[in-house]
Amino acid sequence: MASAITHFVVGAGLALPAMELPALRGVMPRWALPVTTGLFAVVPDLDTYAMLGFGIPRGTLLSHRGFFHSPFFLALLAGVVAAIVARGAAFRWLAIVWAAAAITHPLLDMLTDGGSGVMLLFPVTTERLFFPWRPIRVSPLSVARFFDRAGEILWSELPFCAAAVALGLAARSLLARSLRRG
Repeated sequence: MASAITHFVVGAGLALPAMELPALRGVMPRWALPVTTGLFAVVPDLDTYAMLGFGIPRGTLLSHRGFFHSPFFLALLAGVVAAIVARGAAFRWLAIVWAAAAITHPLLDMLTDGGSGVMLLFPVTTERLFFPWRPIRVSPLSVARFFDRAGEILWSELPFCAAAVALGLAARSLLARSLRRG
């Protein structure tokens, strides 16, 4: 898996343009949108703790990078939480932004050089997939082992973090300018 740091930064960075959406202004403070989207981008890895806590075998539907990493589940989760938090246009925008942020997670995991593939196409298939190009060093589940290899891992993830933040800032600027013009 990519590190939780990278999942958070990529999800939050790509959500920066949504801070300008008028429909979301009354729902939460502007700073909360990138924070919540970053958290949605990290959420799929909670399956690791469920797997360990409940003794779920590796490679099964409910194991790491399985059902809980599927865009099907992540869009459903984002939609349910958005329905609890907002109504109307705000609900739709939150569901879209949170789902998009969460779906960056399995896409980044498909770029790692280890671990299980991702059930990206569930419920159509339970096949686990990787992208052919896998430049991200897999992050160990152990915090101690992560910090032993943190420099190597974060260095391999830096281009994705930088690109997401740059793209998010540029799109936010363009959207803000467009909304000011009317």
